[in-house]
Amino acid sequence: MKDKLSSDLIVASAHLSPDAIFLVDEKGRIRHVSAACESIFGYVPRDFADQFIIDFVVPEDQDATRKEAKEVLAGRKRVGFENRYRHSDGSDVSISWSAHWLARERLRVGVARDVTSLRRPDHTAPLLAMLAPHERRVVELLLTEATEKQIAERLGLAVSTTHSYITGIFRKYGVRGRAGLMSLWLKHLSGANLL
Repeated sequence: MKDKLSSDLIVASAHLSPDAIFLVDEKGRIRHVSAACESIFGYVPRDFADQFIIDFVVPEDQDATRKEAKEVLAGRKRVGFENRYRHSDGSDVSISWSAHWLARERLRVGVARDVTSLRRPDHTAPLLAMLAPHERRVVELLLTEATEKQIAERLGLAVSTTHSYITGIFRKYGVRGRAGLMSLWLKHLSGANLL
C-alpha cells in the first residue's frame, strides 16, 4: 500500500509541475510527457506521443541537441542545456533542460523549463552590455540550474576561472549571489515589458 501511495504522489506531483517532464526512449521517441507541455509548447501530451523529440526542435539547434542526447545516453546527468522548440503557434520557445538516463527503464528523463522570457535579446541587451563577452556566456548559464562545475565544463573553462567570472558578474551587478542575479534579471524584464 505504501509503494502504491508513493508512486501515486510522484505521478500527481509530475503532472502539477510547471515544468514539462519527458520520458524518451533510446531512439529519441517520446514515451510520456506531463501535462505542463501544453502551457509551454502549445501541444497536449497526446500530440507528443510516439513522436521523435528532435522533430520539435528548431533546425538550427538539432545538431547540438543530438550531441547533448548522446551525453545523457552515456549516463551523464546534464543540467542547463538550452535549445529552442517550435511552439504549436509557430513561435520559438527557449527551453532549459535537466536530464539523466534511467538505465533499468532504458529511458531518458528530461525536465523542460521555459526560459523564453529570459532569453529575449531586446530585453536583456542593457544588462548584458555591462559584461565582457566571456562573462555573457557565463551569466546565461548562471540563469539556469547549472552548477559552477557544470558551467565550467560546458564552456571549457577551469572551475576556478569560472568562479572568478561569477564573482565578477555578481560584483558588477551589485548582487550577492544567484538569487539576487535572478531577481535583478526578472525586475529588469518586468520593467522592459511595461515600457
